Amino acid sequence: MLVAAALSILTTITQYENQLQPFILAKTESVALKVRNDIEYALSIGVPFDKLRGVDKFVSDLTEVHPELSLIEVQPGPMPAEAGSTGAEPDTFAASLLHGLNAVLAIVSGQTYGATQATAEIMFEGQAVGHVIAHTDPAYVVAQMQSVFFDSVVILMAVTLVAVEIVVVLTGFSITEPLRKVERAIRLRASGDLGLYENSARDTLPKRFIDGLNAMNDALADQVAALRQAGARMVDHLAERYHLDRRVVPSEATIIDARIPLFVFCVAEELQKSFLPLFVAEYYQPTDFFEKSIMVGLPISCFMFVIAAITPFAGGLVDRFGNRRLFLVGLLPALAGYVGCYLARSADDIVIARSITALGYAIITISAQSYIAAILTKENRAKGMAIFVGVLMAATMCGTAIGGILADWLGYKQVFLVSIGLASLAGVLGFVMLSRDVGAAAAAKKPAGAGSAIATLMRNSRFVLIVLFCAIPAKIILTGFLYLFVPIYLASLEASQSEIGRIMMLYSLIIIPISPVASHFADRLNRNLAIVIGATIMSGIVLMGLYQSATVAAVLAVVAALGVVHAFIKAPLIVAAMEAAEQSPDITRTSALSLLRTSERIGSVAGPVLVAAMLVRLDYQTTAALLGLGISAIGLVMALISIFGSKPEVADA
Repeated sequence: MLVAAALSILTTITQYENQLQPFILAKTESVALKVRNDIEYALSIGVPFDKLRGVDKFVSDLTEVHPELSLIEVQPGPMPAEAGSTGAEPDTFAASLLHGLNAVLAIVSGQTYGATQATAEIMFEGQAVGHVIAHTDPAYVVAQMQSVFFDSVVILMAVTLVAVEIVVVLTGFSITEPLRKVERAIRLRASGDLGLYENSARDTLPKRFIDGLNAMNDALADQVAALRQAGARMVDHLAERYHLDRRVVPSEATIIDARIPLFVFCVAEELQKSFLPLFVAEYYQPTDFFEKSIMVGLPISCFMFVIAAITPFAGGLVDRFGNRRLFLVGLLPALAGYVGCYLARSADDIVIARSITALGYAIITISAQSYIAAILTKENRAKGMAIFVGVLMAATMCGTAIGGILADWLGYKQVFLVSIGLASLAGVLGFVMLSRDVGAAAAAKKPAGAGSAIATLMRNSRFVLIVLFCAIPAKIILTGFLYLFVPIYLASLEASQSEIGRIMMLYSLIIIPISPVASHFADRLNRNLAIVIGATIMSGIVLMGLYQSATVAAVLAVVAALGVVHAFIKAPLIVAAMEAAEQSPDITRTSALSLLRTSERIGSVAGPVLVAAMLVRLDYQTTAALLGLGISAIGLVMALISIFGSKPEVADA
C-alpha cells in the first residue's frame, strides 16, 4: 500500500505539473497580448509611445490581479532576438525523468524552478516601437504543486487508515479470533473441561479442529447419558467435574467487536467538520435566532452542550439496557439529525439538527467506550483504551479529509447523505458484531441513578482532582488552543487555508501511532496518574514555546509536540479515572466514564471562551505563553498534592 501510495503521488504530481505549466504559459501570453493591444490602441489614437503615462501602474495592477505573474515589463524598441516564450516540455525519457525529479525536489524543499516568460511586440505603422515581456512566477507554480502534493498525501493517508481498520477487523475475524478460540479450547481441555467449546462459523482448519474436540466431548457426554439411563448414578460426579453436561457454547466478547462499528459511525459524524461553518453561512436567513457571526459557530456550541447534558444519563441507560441495544438506539437521533441537515433551509434548522445528532453521538460513544471497558482486565486497560482513542483519532482525520473532498465534488448537503449511509452501515455492523452479553451483569442489577452516581463520585477526592487538574485542562488546550487559537494565529501569519488544515490534522496524525506506544508504556509502568500529571505539565511547557516565535514553522512544531504529549494523556487519563472511581462503592465503570466525559465537556466549552477573552487584551504569543504557564501550574499543583498531600480517600457516605 505504501509503495502504491508513493507511486500514486508521483504520478499525480507529474501529470499536474505537465498540465499546469502550459496553462500558466498560455495565460501569460494572453496577458502580454492584452498589454500590447491596449498600448497599440493608445498609439492608434495619436499618443506617442514615449509620451504614454500610467503604464507602470497599469502593468502593476495586472500583476496583482494575476498571481501567476511576477513581473510585466514594457520596453522600447524591437524585441531582442534571444527573448521569446519558453517552457517547452522535455521530449526524451531521461529529460522527463530529470524534470520530474526536479519538480518533486522543488515541492519538498520549496525552491523555485523553471521560470517562463511570454513576449509580444508593439507595432505602429508596420514598425516595432516596443515590446512586452510577461514573466511567470515560479514560486506560484511551486505553491500550487505543493498544495496538490500535500492534499494527495492527506487523501492517501486517510484511505490508508480506513484500509488499516478494515484489515485489522478482517484479520481478527478470519485469523486472530479462530486461533484464539483454538487456544481457549485447548486450555479448557487441558484443565479438565470437556464441555462444548466455542467455535467459528466459517469452515476453516481451526473450526474443524474444534469440531473434532467437540465431537469427542459429545461422545463422552452420550456415554454418560447412557450410564445414567442404566442407573449408574456415580457418573454424576464425573459429569460435574468435567463439565460434560454443558451443551451451551460460551461466548467471549473482544475489543475488536466494537472497533469497526464505532469507526464507521465516527467517520460519518466527522465528515461535516471541515465545512460546517461555511454550510451554516450559506443557509443563513435574516429571520434566524441570532446574527450571522453568532450563528456560524452556534451549531458546534449546541452540539457540545447537548453532549455534556446527555452524557451522564447515557451512562445510566447503558447500565440499564446494555451496550448493544443502546448503540442501536443511539443511531435513531443521529440519523434524524443528518436528515435534518440535508433538508435544512436555514441556519436555525441546522442548529436543531446538529443538536439532535449530538444526542445520538453521546449515547453511541459512551456505549462503545463502556463496552470496551467492560471486557478489559486491569493489566491491559490503558492498551484497550488506546484502541478507543486511536479509533476516534483515525476517524477524525479520515472524516475531515474525505468530507472536504466530498463537499467539493458533491456539495454540502449531499455529504449528509453519505453520513446517513455510513451511520446505517455502522448500525448493521453493531447489530452483527456487538455481543449481547457485555454489560448484562450491570444491567441485571438496578444501577444507581445519575444523580446518585454523581454525588458519590463527587465525594471521591482522587476522581475530583483528576477531573479538575488533568481532564479539564487537556480539553481547554484542545478546543481553546488547537481549534480556536491555531487557525486564527496562522491566518494572521498569512498561512493558506490548506496549510492551516494540514497543520491541525498533524495533531491527530501524531496521536494515532504514538498513543498505543504510550499506553503500552503506561501498562508496563502501572503509574497512569503519574504519566497524566507529567504530560499535563509538559503540554503547558509546549505552549510556552510560541513566546517570541511568530512563524508558521513554530506553530507546526508546537502542534506536533502537543500531539506527542497528549498521546500520553488520552488513554492513561481514562484508566486513572476508572481506578479512582473503583474506590467508590456501587459505581460502575460506565457511570465513571460518563461523568468524566461530562466534565471534559466543561473544558471543551470553556477553552474557546477563555482563549478568546485573552486575545481581546493580549497578543497571540503572550496568550499562548500565559495559557501554557497556567496549565503547567495546574499540573504542578496536582503533582504536589499527589506527592506531599495525604492519599486521597473516598469520603464515607
